[in-house]
Amino acid sequence: MKFLICVASYNEKENISKLIPLLDAQFKKFPKHAFTVLVIDGNSPDGTGAEVLRLAKTYKFLKLLPEKEKAGLGAAYMFGFATAMEEYSPDYIFEMDADMQHDPKDLGKFIKAIEGGADYVIGSRFVKDGSIPKKWGLYRKSLSIGGSYFAKICLWIFAVNDFTSGYKATRVKGYLDKVDLNTIRSKGFAYKIDLLYRIHRLGARIEEVPIKFGLRDRGDSKMERNNMLDSLKVVLSIRLKESANFIKFVVVGFIGLATDLSVFNLLRISMSSANSSYLSGAVAMIVTYLFNNFWSFNDRKISSNTNLVKRFPVYALSSLIPIVARSLLIKSGVARFGDTALVANILFLVGVTFGVIWNFTVYSKFIWKAPNK
Repeated sequence: MKFLICVASYNEKENISKLIPLLDAQFKKFPKHAFTVLVIDGNSPDGTGAEVLRLAKTYKFLKLLPEKEKAGLGAAYMFGFATAMEEYSPDYIFEMDADMQHDPKDLGKFIKAIEGGADYVIGSRFVKDGSIPKKWGLYRKSLSIGGSYFAKICLWIFAVNDFTSGYKATRVKGYLDKVDLNTIRSKGFAYKIDLLYRIHRLGARIEEVPIKFGLRDRGDSKMERNNMLDSLKVVLSIRLKESANFIKFVVVGFIGLATDLSVFNLLRISMSSANSSYLSGAVAMIVTYLFNNFWSFNDRKISSNTNLVKRFPVYALSSLIPIVARSLLIKSGVARFGDTALVANILFLVGVTFGVIWNFTVYSKFIWKAPNK
């Protein structure tokens, strides 16, 4: 396989001179694979670019990519990824810091995971045998640990532990080449979170390998002052965008609930509560189907009338499950506590709550499935 390692640098002359020989030693352990190192330099005044060119005379795998302007860590990597895919056609692209905080010896763990079929490999500090420096200040620890837990909860990606690691490898075909790099939400540190989310959305097999994150001992840190706010902004913007359909779905749900509840109580005048629940649910189901298609999921709506009719049986079948469950709950409840308006309506609302969760999950994953982004 062809591996390309992107290394973003700014005033890393001394570190680069140490890093490249160490990488060369690791590359020799994997003769079946081809390696390229692409250093994306932000016009470092310390002569990092010149040092890369000097080293490239000895290490033929080493390439220099000067940035036109220093626009942030995320911007540097997006520039590097785009160039790498266009000019070098690698199978996987790695991200790695130039400052020696990422141990080149860990490359073997990444390659083992890749050979095992992983599409996205994260060098994780928060799994067994992984670690962050004990000497880090409270701010750095809070940003890394707290930021990862916050992202995990908000983005509903519970299988990942380290959302802000800068040591990663991504399969190009079918994953990185499907991401619009120009729309990554951050040009700074928080690009990592957005990229991970998009790769996850594409259905990538994600694997974490443990790394011990080291201390920087020279050069300029790439940590920007607004990292925490930037990460918070990115996570919330992703959640709000992805929740737009759910918010609309809830509004439609209230419309359906009003329809359902009104018909339910009207029918109870002349028939049992259980039978009223079946009929009122069917009426509300048709109403919500139309509202969901033309509003809640309008970004992926079923435009053809023929397909709209064909999809309805699937919609009806999936919607019928919570309706049946609700009706059985009501039947059992009123038999035990009495068929009063209070008892019937409390049980009705319990059933509706289950239905909201069930229906949104089924609708968004099967009927109005979001396209991969």
